[in-house]
Amino acid sequence: MFSRQQQLLAISTSICLLLSPPTFAQDLPKEGPVDFEVTAIGEATILAAGQGTLQLNYAVNGLRSKHGEGVNGIASMHCVGAASVFDGKWDNESGLCSTTYPDGSTTMTRYDGSGALGGLAEGSWSFIGGTGALAGITGGGSYTRISGPNPSESRSSSRSTVTGNYKLP
Repeated sequence: MFSRQQQLLAISTSICLLLSPPTFAQDLPKEGPVDFEVTAIGEATILAAGQGTLQLNYAVNGLRSKHGEGVNGIASMHCVGAASVFDGKWDNESGLCSTTYPDGSTTMTRYDGSGALGGLAEGSWSFIGGTGALAGITGGGSYTRISGPNPSESRSSSRSTVTGNYKLP
């Protein structure tokens, strides 16, 4: 029989192994597709200039919940961006996103797009850097984003579909 201390050690070790974040550095292909969805909640600062005309600056946090590994797996995202809106539409949205993966690796992306208030937005994105297993990542692609119902007066919600390709050195 195992002592109480040995049982606790075995249980603690098992829990640590189960809860340890997965790593993907050794299995990550050097290039491949990017294909994921991210759901986000954000806050905006708005300077209204008239009906349908405004400056929109925002910060959003999102979660990619697709199970899997690598650049398409679970990750958290933080994005900041801005757009000048005229007659309810914009063609000048731009911003940056930082994505953090379970092993601590990160990527930074930039994006540009167009869209309509409360409707569909679309544009292009590109990797501008990475750390850890994703250091030196390059590539890019396109995105579409739909607005969801606002969860509160000061917050917005959205879901983005992101596709493209990546390459590692």
